[in-house]
Amino acid sequence: MIYLDNAATTYPKPISVRNEVADCILKYGGNPGRSAHKLSLLAAETVWDARAEIADYLGIPDPSSIIFTPNATFALNLAIRCRVKRGDHILIGDREHNAVLRPVFRLKGEGIAEFSIYSGKGDVIENIREKERKETSILICNPVSNVTGDTLPVRRIASYAKARGFFLILDGAQWIGHGVPDHDVVALADAIAVPGHKALYGIMGGGFLYLKTAQDCAPFVVGGSGSDSASPSMPTDLPERFEAGTLPLPAIASLLAGVRFVREYGCERIAKKEALLNDYARNRLSKIPGIVLYGDPDNGSSVLSFREDGIKPEETALRLDRAGIAVRAGLHCAPLEHKRIGTFPDGTVRISYGVFNTKDEIDYLASILENNRGIIRGR
Repeated sequence: MIYLDNAATTYPKPISVRNEVADCILKYGGNPGRSAHKLSLLAAETVWDARAEIADYLGIPDPSSIIFTPNATFALNLAIRCRVKRGDHILIGDREHNAVLRPVFRLKGEGIAEFSIYSGKGDVIENIREKERKETSILICNPVSNVTGDTLPVRRIASYAKARGFFLILDGAQWIGHGVPDHDVVALADAIAVPGHKALYGIMGGGFLYLKTAQDCAPFVVGGSGSDSASPSMPTDLPERFEAGTLPLPAIASLLAGVRFVREYGCERIAKKEALLNDYARNRLSKIPGIVLYGDPDNGSSVLSFREDGIKPEETALRLDRAGIAVRAGLHCAPLEHKRIGTFPDGTVRISYGVFNTKDEIDYLASILENNRGIIRGR
């Protein structure tokens, strides 16, 4: 199987990640923070090591600001819900995933907050200004589209949000892990939601939210925390204030190994390889009659969307699967982005690369598409 669906989840996982998960289950699988025996203490050490590794990777001074979650969707819901107040106005971009659109849509339906959508086309800062209200308190930005790989000027947006006093939430699902982290942008953000199973090469079931401060932030979920158990309220400090219940230890262990893998492989090397594969794929596919490509050709991303003229994306994906190539078709949980690029409601076929992909795999993909086009033209 040629796997080109890394934007959904990276596969295969590095050997170091697989080994760490196995060690977690076999050697230190106690419940972190819940007991004083050796297995629990070893588990707690792993959790702290993961916080520290992530914080150092992102340039965050306090590892306690790393809150572990089941996934990036949970992290985004947490970031939004912990800060929003009745009567607030939220700004989101036109490239957001449903992990952002649905929470703010629900808030509007509950009569808690309103939201507006700013365009990422043209002068983004001016577009944000046009959508602002006096009640605007939260600005959400998706730095990299999960459909096209197109990017936003996240540094400018972060600086503007800081100047306006907005609570800035960044969706790091297709951003963190792809190249060198921008520590200056991280420093400006109030919250960053990141999955563990994508570009950080962990397993599914884990992610994290970087939350700069717990001040003025209410817990999203409450329950056991392993500390201050006598109180009926959640602890006030990070990260325990937002980590109710048992943590997903195997996923956190995999995330620790995954971040180490990314750093050892080399952040610049990852960015260079992904850009090389994207340029190569765009060049190969652009020469096939009937193939329509989407997105900025110079975005250097790990994501490329296309369609075959006159063929549903799902049909293309099914034919590729039968040829041993895994891709993703449809709306990719991002209807706003597909409306922006004119592919709603059918969507696109998306290929996405990881560090284990090669040019030869792109060549094979292109050959299958070329042969299929020949069959279609001969009907």
